[in-house]
Amino acid sequence: MNHVHFENKRRSRQFFWFVFVLYALVYMTKYFFTAAMAQIVFEKVMTKSQVGFIVAAFYVVYAPLQSVGGILADKYDPENLISIGLFGSAIANVIVFFNQNYYVVLFTWIFNAAVQFGIWPAIFKIMSSQIVRSDSKNAVYYMSFSSTVGLIFAYAIAAIIPKWYINFAVSAAVLFALGVSLNLLSHAEKPYMFPDKPQEVILTDKGEEVNESTFKLFSESGFLFIVAAYFFSYIVVNGVKTFSATMLMETYENVSSSLGNVLNILVIAASAAGIFFGKKLFYPKTVKSAPTGIFIMFIVSALAAALLLVGGIGVAPAVISLCIITSTNSVANLLQSYCNLRFVKFGKSATAAGILNTAASFAVVVSSYGITKIADAYNWNAVLWIYFILFAISVIFAAGVLPLWKRFKKKYHSQKVTTA
Repeated sequence: MNHVHFENKRRSRQFFWFVFVLYALVYMTKYFFTAAMAQIVFEKVMTKSQVGFIVAAFYVVYAPLQSVGGILADKYDPENLISIGLFGSAIANVIVFFNQNYYVVLFTWIFNAAVQFGIWPAIFKIMSSQIVRSDSKNAVYYMSFSSTVGLIFAYAIAAIIPKWYINFAVSAAVLFALGVSLNLLSHAEKPYMFPDKPQEVILTDKGEEVNESTFKLFSESGFLFIVAAYFFSYIVVNGVKTFSATMLMETYENVSSSLGNVLNILVIAASAAGIFFGKKLFYPKTVKSAPTGIFIMFIVSALAAALLLVGGIGVAPAVISLCIITSTNSVANLLQSYCNLRFVKFGKSATAAGILNTAASFAVVVSSYGITKIADAYNWNAVLWIYFILFAISVIFAAGVLPLWKRFKKKYHSQKVTTA
């Protein structure tokens, strides 16, 4: 299939901001279940382990399908893949609203994971290839805030809605409205979108035609090392964002559960601040290479994790260290998305985004179960050692990217594209 793109910047940017809102709201609906956990357990509708198993089951299915979604988004209309996810997820939320039986909710949420297979890879395809190409980097930067916006919406709405299952009625209405809006807007913008050049032949700096497999492109560029580094680091980041309130409460006598939640909000907010200052001060102003920036950020994260291991550290230094971990990893995540853009010319940007999202999703599963089990079996100090070790592994993989990425960039630096 021939993909299309905008050439008018105003229309391109309007479409991007619609997609930004769309993804923030999709992210919100995805986390409604987690946000409602306290109320579900309080009302004895399900146990904590049942809710945890449903969330884990979602990601076990969602994770591998992200790679499939990435491959399909590089081949087919990304708006169609998003529509499948929106309308399918709306149906899933309607079912949960009307029936809260544990097994019904479990299998419905697994279905929800399956139909959302293409949403994020398709959105990345739009950012990397469909909007005006000169806006791609800024689009990736602004989109990195959308998940934080969606997460805030999820917890804010869950806090004011009287019954937890009403969350799913809200989700269904929002998702259905987004699906209709996307189809109407896409139809309206069709006359202003133009087909990409057909049958492009990519040449290396030696004038040779590029005809490598996806695996070879990703391996010779070091992208597979980026994926590995992302997986290990995201286990920690998800653990920090999810369990810091509990860890602080159980580690420090003067930290109550309510204060722990307030401090955890600071830790989550630091991730958004990291994205902002990372772009303004770090990349590309100070560091010119995205993989080098990722390597540096993981080193800083490892040092922050090491600080947490210092005996007798106070609450304030501990919170600062946790904030450093979330903020530096937000910068690393942004730079990893920039690395995905390097594969636009090969028609593999959505595939790269899908693979990274697969790694992140599996990391959520490992973190959700692994961190809690280690904390229960041993203590939070053991968890902090795991944090440090995982960041050290991420540093090693990130270091392995540097020579490969340098050679990869050099090989295609003088790339020419001709039409067959």
